[in-house]
Amino acid sequence: MNWLTYQQAAEYTGWSVPYLRNLVSAGQIPVYGRPRVRRFRRDMLDSFLTDPDAAMRKFRLERANGN
Repeated sequence: MNWLTYQQAAEYTGWSVPYLRNLVSAGQIPVYGRPRVRRFRRDMLDSFLTDPDAAMRKFRLERANGN
């Protein structure tokens, strides 16, 4: 599994770090870890870029199941 930092995820998506932080704060993008040690999964970013609604459903289901 490829884990990305804020900077790496911003470069990967073409967004700015502040924009990515806003998405995280609003709960609109899959992100893992505790505050200040957040990481993004590349496969979930790919899914999010393709279909944000489906990616968020999968992310919420993972969290509900403890994965």
